[in-house]
Amino acid sequence: MGQMVKCDVCGKIYNESHLTSHKRRSHGKREASACSSSDEPASLEMIVSLFERLPDERKREVLNRLSAATPKS
Repeated sequence: MGQMVKCDVCGKIYNESHLTSHKRRSHGKREASACSSSDEPASLEMIVSLFERLPDERKREVLNRLSAATPKS
């Protein structure tokens, strides 16, 4: 059985054999996407694709929430 180790990112305790996958799944993508602007077109396409799959009622809800969050100029 592996040792218990602390994640240096979030501080939670994990089995040593699971720490690598925890970091990859919980911390890897978030850090990369926050720093990289080269994926913005792909991210925008993903958002549009997800939006198009929503039922009309949920689309209205998303649009209302976005317009409320957008600062008026």
